[in-house]
Parts: sequence; C-alpha cells; structure tokens
Amino acid sequence: MRILMVTAEMAPFAKVGGLADVTDALSRALAVRGHDVRVVLPLFGHLDREKENIRLLKKLPPLSVRVGHRVVDFRVYLRGSANAAVKVYLLEAEDLFAHAGIYTDAAGDPLPDALSRAALHGAAALALPRLLDWPVDIVHAHDAEAVPALLFRRHWYSGRELPGPAATVLTIHNLAHQEIHPADGVEVLGLPAAMASYPGLLEFHGHLNLLKAGILAADQLNTVSPTYARETTDDPRYGCGLEGVLGSRGKAYRGILNGGDYGTWNPARDTFLAAPFGPGKLKGKTACRRALLKELTLKAVPGKPLCGLVGRLVAQKGIGLLLPLLDRLAADGYTFAILGTGDRQLEAACRKAAGKHPDRVAFVGSFDEGLAHRIYAGSDLFLMPSEFEPCGLSQMYALRYGTPPLVRRTGGLADTVIDADHADGVGFVFTEAQPEALLAALRRAEAAFGEADVWSGLQDRGMAVDFSWDLSAAGYEAMYADALTAASGSRKDT
Repeated sequence: MRILMVTAEMAPFAKVGGLADVTDALSRALAVRGHDVRVVLPLFGHLDREKENIRLLKKLPPLSVRVGHRVVDFRVYLRGSANAAVKVYLLEAEDLFAHAGIYTDAAGDPLPDALSRAALHGAAALALPRLLDWPVDIVHAHDAEAVPALLFRRHWYSGRELPGPAATVLTIHNLAHQEIHPADGVEVLGLPAAMASYPGLLEFHGHLNLLKAGILAADQLNTVSPTYARETTDDPRYGCGLEGVLGSRGKAYRGILNGGDYGTWNPARDTFLAAPFGPGKLKGKTACRRALLKELTLKAVPGKPLCGLVGRLVAQKGIGLLLPLLDRLAADGYTFAILGTGDRQLEAACRKAAGKHPDRVAFVGSFDEGLAHRIYAGSDLFLMPSEFEPCGLSQMYALRYGTPPLVRRTGGLADTVIDADHADGVGFVFTEAQPEALLAALRRAEAAFGEADVWSGLQDRGMAVDFSWDLSAAGYEAMYADALTAASGSRKDT
C-alpha cells in the first residue's frame, strides 16, 4: 500500500511526546513490511536544517494554499535521502511555521495561529500525491492537529481520487488534545459554515472541535491500546466528552497496541549506559545502578528500591499520587530519580522534595535522552501511576531494561503489565487512583525486592516480553484494508 501519514511530530527531530516515537517507529515497521510510506509535517522554525539534512525539493515549485481570507505560500523540503525507506516531507511556510514551537510558544502558551497552521498542513499534505505523481491508498492522520487533512479529503475531494483512493484513517494518541476553537474558525478551514453548527461534523457545544470532526469523518479510526479504546467509549472519565461520538462509530473504532522501538531501547548495546546487560546477564545492570546513584548524588539504602520516573509532569501521569508520599518514603529509605518537564506547579513540588531530601530524591527538570536511558537501566523499580494512559511506551522499555514497572490498571498499562501475584507476573499493578493504593503497591514491591529469587524472576520474565512493532503494524494493515473497503462507496458532503 501507499500510505501518506500526516503528523505534527516525528522522532527524533520534532518531538513533544510519544506521538513522535510512534510515527517514526510505525512508519519504519510498515516500510519493512513492503509498504511505501511517506510522512508530511511542518518545517518548524527551531529545526536545524543542516544537522537534520533537510533540503529543498527543487523539482516542486513554490506553491500557495488559501487559509481563511488569505493565501499562504509554502515550499516542500525532504529530510534525508530520496532513497530512504520512509520519505519525510516538511512544509516551509514563513507566515505560519517559521517560529519555534510545535503546539506552544516559548512561554508554554498555545499558539494563536494553531488552526491556520493545521489548515495549511492538511491542505498541503493532500496536494502532495498529485505533485509527486504518487497515487495514495491511505491518508493516515495522527491526532487532532492533522484532522483537517481528513476533512478536506471528505469535502474538497469528495467522490474523486487524490490520485489513488485515499481512504482515511485517524489514530488518536491523546484524546484530551482536541483542538477546540471558536465556531467562526470554520472560515479558516475554508469549509461551509453549516459544518460548525448542529449537526455538522465540527460542532461541539457551540465551538469547533477538530478531533470530534475527525472521529466522524475518518473511514476507520483507532487509539493505541485495546483497553483504552473500551475505556473511552464506556467511561466518561476517559472519553473527555467524546465517548458518545466514539461509541457511534461502532466497529470502525478499535484499539491497536503500540510497539516498542527495541533498536533504540536495548540495554545490550545502549551507548548511554555505564555497562551493557541483558537477560540472564544482569551484572551490567548493577554497574548502571551504581553509576546512576553517583550521577544524581543519591544514597541508596540496602533492601530499599531505587525508583525511577521518566515522563511529562502532568496530572495524567499520576505524579500527584506520588508527591504526598515522598516524605514518608524518603524517611523509610526509598530513593527516587525523577526526570521530566510539564506543569510548573508539579515541577516546583518535585524540586522542593529534592531540596528537602537531597540523598533520597533527585529531580531533573529538563529533557535529557541519555539520562532517561540511564534511569531505565539503573533503577530497581519504574513508576507509572497514570490516572489514564492511552498506551504508554515507558513500561515496555522498563521491562526490557530489567526494571519491573509499577503501574495503575488503566489503558495500555493494563494491557502490558501483569501483576506479580500471577505466575507470569512482570510488575506491580494497583487500581484506585489514590495515594494509599500506590503506597500499598510500593510496599508489595519492596517485599518482593527483598527476595532475590522473586525479583530476578520478575526481571527475567519482563526482559523476555516482546512488544515489537511487527505485530502492531499487522493491526494497522488490517485497519487500512477495512478503510479501503469503507471508502469504496461514494463519499457525501456534510
């Protein structure tokens, strides 16, 4: 199949969160399986063109697209080799993409021209197949920012090829990120005003909601784990106001578990680590633990686990469940290595805890890829007490690094971590989103940590678990086939 992916993120050069890792890994996995995959995203102002080998695609002239009441010029660039297995195109538009930031500005505030950026991204992406003389089978949009591509496919190109059938697929990585705008934003999109009023695709409580529109417009859609797909249709706590819309899609909506990038995350050849290690050869992990303690100036207590936490510091990730426990746990001899950025109040609380317990709590409030690898490798226990988690990759990498994860039973965490109480257990699972429930799970983990045979069994089983992208890619292939079937009939304007 010929697959055009539309996304705002792609690792390693344009990354905010897990979406970037998924678009990179999934596109490569599909290419290995014989598909022609091309990815298009904005050429953000902060990208180093020379370092990232981003060069102008000279065979395409300067182009223009109408965005709202103006015409915006753009040019197409290519990252890497023209012979690469996955071709990555970037859109240069001085009016919209020149400033740094993918979703927010330097102060962390939403970009005022976010809707215009999304509109240009979607329109330019749909122009590429004809410009490149490349018939496309699937237009695969990732998250709300890419939804205009699906809306334009449905409305502007209704009943015709792009070239190619161009069936549409939407993957929801973050249901909370919906791109809600004033209703008059429909003019920016160049779509009929009726689409922003009931029962139009875009209408949402008097506003315009891109994600809601994408859910209804896509031929097929998915989120990134089976459990999260069920949660988002069955429980308003997870549906973010869209549970009814998702439920209305029936079998067209599914969960496909993300895979892990074991090429990058492999302790046997990870150059960020003090020593390599692998299943049955954990001597190197002991060296990594010592090195991490030294790097972060922590002092571990015998018999007490060193707990790692890497990720965005936002309410979703459950850091609010851990913070009330830090004083008690530090006094009990637990040590914590915390790496992440996000909510300023949560960052401040972590920084305060580190200042109060310098031997027990280390906090690094920045993005540090190497340190992230070292925390996975050097920690005894990896914490993911998420209030909700569409899939999660961190628990998969923690398992591969011999670090049993401690997780809340939600979303992809429920699909990937089996509790230690079971014979095939690989980690520790709690259910209630309460500090006391997290504490009880930590005490169970501490008890297991004190029994060498029990702990080594957890590590061995966890390191043997395989969440490779090949199985996930097969799930996407099946969804693409269903999308082509669904799109084979005539498309109607909304």
